[in-house]
Amino acid sequence: MQASDIAALPIRFGAALRSRRLFHPSGVMAEGILERVAPEGDGLPMQSCDILARVSKGVGLPGAAPDVAGLAWRIPPPPDLRSCGPWDVLLASTLAGSRIALAPAASWTGATFSSLMPLRYHDRLWWVRARLASGVDGPGLSLAAIEEAIATTNVTFAVDQAPSTGGFRPLARLTLRHVDPSCDDIAFDPAMHSDPEVELAPRWLGDFRRSAYRRSRQGREAE
Repeated sequence: MQASDIAALPIRFGAALRSRRLFHPSGVMAEGILERVAPEGDGLPMQSCDILARVSKGVGLPGAAPDVAGLAWRIPPPPDLRSCGPWDVLLASTLAGSRIALAPAASWTGATFSSLMPLRYHDRLWWVRARLASGVDGPGLSLAAIEEAIATTNVTFAVDQAPSTGGFRPLARLTLRHVDPSCDDIAFDPAMHSDPEVELAPRWLGDFRRSAYRRSRQGREAE
């Protein structure tokens, strides 16, 4: 057993106790569309496509209470690379201006979502962030409010990318259009599901995240 597997064991036990995800247990699944706005060849290879996405609360605090907000989406493989599997992108709310410091968000409109780890692509590091670009009525960080917004008016996020320590610039627009609770147990995993030319960096931390997600799935018997 590798050190990363041992370190991730408490996550398996925690997920087993809750019988669901240990982190981000409460969320809203939706179908949507990713529209690339960056020039072709500029930065990460995210292309326009239909996606599945999930907005969530990290601890699962009830109602509109502040919590670590989560945003995840799954990009299907291109037609010529079906054997490679999907690409999962996971973001979480951070302190304003920070790429790595997790922080609770008081509302969806005020949250800045970050990848927390850079993505290595063609020997260059890239960060991903997202911010809500449309309105969500209702108080605080309410899942019911954002679910209602997706169902009635759609919800759009502006997705940006930044090279290493450089500044952010637009990458894509992510629009959630249809709530789909039937697939809420999809196991998003950015370490296992990635573009064949993209990986989490540094590799040792990516290995820990891979083990952590696997232990969480085992704990709730999702695999």
